[in-house]
Amino acid sequence: MTTPDFFIVGAPKCGTTAMYQWLVAHPEVFLPRKEVHFFGEDLDHRRPPITTEDYLALYEGAQEAHRRVGDVGVWHLMSTSAASEIAAMSPDAHIIIMLRRPDEMLYSLHSQLVYSGDEDLTDFSSALDAESARSAGKHIPVSTHTGQEAPPTQCLQYRRVASFADQVSRYQQAFDNVHVVLHDDLRADAAGVFRGVLEFLQIDPEVQPDFSVVNPNTQVRSQAARKAIQGLRWGPLRSAVPAPIRGVGRRVMEGLQSLNTDTTKRPPLDPAIGARIRADLREDVERLAAQIDRDLSTWLEARSD
Repeated sequence: MTTPDFFIVGAPKCGTTAMYQWLVAHPEVFLPRKEVHFFGEDLDHRRPPITTEDYLALYEGAQEAHRRVGDVGVWHLMSTSAASEIAAMSPDAHIIIMLRRPDEMLYSLHSQLVYSGDEDLTDFSSALDAESARSAGKHIPVSTHTGQEAPPTQCLQYRRVASFADQVSRYQQAFDNVHVVLHDDLRADAAGVFRGVLEFLQIDPEVQPDFSVVNPNTQVRSQAARKAIQGLRWGPLRSAVPAPIRGVGRRVMEGLQSLNTDTTKRPPLDPAIGARIRADLREDVERLAAQIDRDLSTWLEARSD
């Protein structure tokens, strides 16, 4: 029975999709689909349940040539229980944590959640104001996004998502091998950061994938069309459709979703909102800097570039 021996645990909007695609291209790495989120029982995932048997079946394709077998789930970092759950299955696992300055990460996350239909407050400031109510289970949007990769309802607790210090500490306490990747480093030197990840995983560091831009900012052309497409793709009748036909239907739905999507440059973050986030998370950033032994002072300043 094959079980994963390394995990990319998050955070969201920090380059995990790019890292996943680069690692998938490595001949010594086996990765099933990302965002399965088998771990993290404390999170309220609005997606189909996955059994232990179903989860382990994802790794049946791993071969002897695959020296590393991994799992990528961006909400494992936010979860208060995922670290201990992962350690119970794979106590010697290597953990990769990807982080980004909170103001930019949360602004990007909000845009993604609006696109996917998990956020109904399109104004970022209003979404931040709603965090307290949502922490109490109020004003949670009714979403048609119920596929396996759908985020937990806690994704709407924005500042909790970006409170990295305790999140990182849980993994540092549970595992001997934890590697932190900063988004700024990834932007400055993707090849160098990727080589560092390969060396951490103790596999061939000379493999160089295509470092093109991955996961650009997107927005839907029609929210009504998005709801209809998601309803057809993940609606209650889906399970009654035979698997071969379901696979064809999935490709059709993905094509329709692509037609309903625009790739667009995100407007700049409102300076006042950025300052508000940085002030709220200052203490957390300072704690994190000490934990990972990195100077994160620029995270507490407005970006100059």
